[in-house]
Amino acid sequence: MANQTHIETPSKITTNNTLYDVVIVGAGMSGSLLALSLLKQNSLLKVLLLDENAQRVEHSSASIAAKQVQGDSNSNPSFDARCIALNAGSVDILDGLSMWSAIKVNAQPIEQIQVSDKGYFGAVELMPENKKTAFGYVVELRLVGKILSNALSKFSSLTTLYQVKLDNIKQTLDSVTCELSNGQSVQAKLCVGADGSRSQVRELANISSTNVAYQRSAIICNVSCSEPHHSVAYERFTKSGPIALLPLTKNRYSLVYCVEEDQAESIAGLPDSLFLADLQKKFGYRSGLFEVTGKRDIYPLNLLKTTKPIAHRVVCIGNAAHSLHPVAGQGFNLGLRDLFVLAKVISGSEIEQIGSFSMLNHYWQCRAKDHHRTILMTDSLVRVFSNQYPVLSIPRNIGLQAMSLFPFLSQPIIEQAKGQFDLFKRESLS
Repeated sequence: MANQTHIETPSKITTNNTLYDVVIVGAGMSGSLLALSLLKQNSLLKVLLLDENAQRVEHSSASIAAKQVQGDSNSNPSFDARCIALNAGSVDILDGLSMWSAIKVNAQPIEQIQVSDKGYFGAVELMPENKKTAFGYVVELRLVGKILSNALSKFSSLTTLYQVKLDNIKQTLDSVTCELSNGQSVQAKLCVGADGSRSQVRELANISSTNVAYQRSAIICNVSCSEPHHSVAYERFTKSGPIALLPLTKNRYSLVYCVEEDQAESIAGLPDSLFLADLQKKFGYRSGLFEVTGKRDIYPLNLLKTTKPIAHRVVCIGNAAHSLHPVAGQGFNLGLRDLFVLAKVISGSEIEQIGSFSMLNHYWQCRAKDHHRTILMTDSLVRVFSNQYPVLSIPRNIGLQAMSLFPFLSQPIIEQAKGQFDLFKRESLS
């Protein structure tokens, strides 16, 4: 009989009894940028970054070039890459992390925003006060992820765990224990939920939230048109929801096409030529003829917001604290402001104060006004412009036309679009 080796799986594993300063659940953009922000300010902080997904391995430029030479069918992988719009405030934050110079090489500036309402006369062109500056930039997540991964690899005090889920949170006076699906149990002064709109951290910490379905879905893809985009972004409001075109490098656009929820799959599943024809009918010819479309993904649209995204030694940031409609591209930028302020508050605290009530309360005092303002503005835009009743459609178009004639009326919208706020102005939470 052949010898057999029996391997016994331990019921519980610990991570060398390390007490981490911060455990970040979710290694996406928000979680990884928070880790970088913390370590940039204090490289001695013990930070654990964990995620339920496998670690993404980025292809080098050389390997991508080799595939192109060999005629690989995906010779232009960036055409289908997911994109984000970074406003001017977010650019400032990334510049402070010494990331912007590397990102900017492949970023497309937004120098003008055109807003219109299908079937009505109202339209406005928004321009930054200083024509030498941009509202923001559109970047591909894949490229940003590679730069971020390289930056994080330089910090020896960062520990990463992938393909593990958070099973439970146990809060004590001085720490929080995170029990993981692989049997590990890790202890920290603070647990940060950066694990998206279905946040396990938010649920386990009993952080109350509301979730309102818009009964719409967004079809996301990249497209190209017959005319140069000239760094113009478009927001076209239609009966089924807004259509946003964000300019990309190589004369492409990142498309966010909002449709009725029950029609999303049939529209997204159309042959390319029919999909482009449907889009052309809804959007018009402002950018010329739609000629090419990439792979299309569908995302249901909801408004998720927390009453207060903090609990004892726990805080949620980004989509774990608020998930917004993509109109005006505010969601990721709001989350980036979250992590920037949280990192500053942590770095400005004594080590023993990390995760304390006073520290978390300070953080929320700095963030509450921005949360409420941005969520209200985004939700109001969706509801006002998706309503076809004349009592609302006529006044809103008069408003758009007035902003076109009197640019000062659009200043609040421009300021919100730029996202350059005083992020550390505290307010009373009573």
